[in-house]
Amino acid sequence: MPTSEIQQKATSMELKIPPPIYMAAFLLSMWLLKNNAPFFAWESSFFEIVGILLMAIGLLFDGWSFIGFVKSKTTINPLKPENANKLVTDRLYRFTRNPMYLGMVFILTGWCFYLGAFSGFLLLPAFVLLLTKYQIMPEERILEPIFGEEYLRYKTEVRRWI
Repeated sequence: MPTSEIQQKATSMELKIPPPIYMAAFLLSMWLLKNNAPFFAWESSFFEIVGILLMAIGLLFDGWSFIGFVKSKTTINPLKPENANKLVTDRLYRFTRNPMYLGMVFILTGWCFYLGAFSGFLLLPAFVLLLTKYQIMPEERILEPIFGEEYLRYKTEVRRWI
């Protein structure tokens, strides 16, 4: 399928905002909620440590996945999946098709623990749904014609999230 046809499949908000920008907006929103509408707030150094560990795991997921793209010499740009020239299926990609996005969920979850308020957790499902609809599903639509059967088989063997 020609690149122009692939690009036409992305509509409205799809593939327009880099996922790290979504994550930053949610980090800020969670902080604002904690400070303006805390719900079941707590202060505990234990939960701060849990939060830091979860954020570190998220950063490791993102970094290890990034290295996989660099080693495969394919695009890392989430706004231009049509530029992909190799399907990355090793490392964390054996367990989830979206380890970088899963890493972001770990970072956001850790941030909620670190902040010490349940209110931030209420935003996690919105982040997952937003990223799925406006980033992951459009990426999948674009990658299917590029990688064909190889990608379709990969999709049946590895889950989108976990």
